[in-house]
Amino acid sequence: IFNSPATSVEIKPDTVLGKFRERTQSVTPSERCSALENDTDFQRMHKNYASKGQSQEITSDQSAVKHHFVAYVLNSEGQLVELDGTKAGPVILCDCGGDVLRGSIKEIKGRLERGEISDSLSMMTLNYAQD
Repeated sequence: IFNSPATSVEIKPDTVLGKFRERTQSVTPSERCSALENDTDFQRMHKNYASKGQSQEITSDQSAVKHHFVAYVLNSEGQLVELDGTKAGPVILCDCGGDVLRGSIKEIKGRLERGEISDSLSMMTLNYAQD
């Protein structure tokens, strides 16, 4: 939200997110990322809500994770990269001609057809508004 060129989202100043925004408003996106990684308010809030969840935390066997977030992004060479917290690191999947949406759809369709993933999934795209 903060790194978007058109940030018109209203954030209440007395919330964890609002306070973080105020503290990091004048720093670069990279510095904001580092601040987020080290922010104890977000960590505390996450632990609080995670402990109220419907499932136990999985700490050792990551293959037991059934529902989690996966992001598809483009690297500087226009390749589709998968960011999946259950894997050791980023995975370069293919050259998708710089089109992250079509590349992601092709990858997900292939995994569905091969039965590698369940069809009970949700998808969301984030992009900036082009003039």
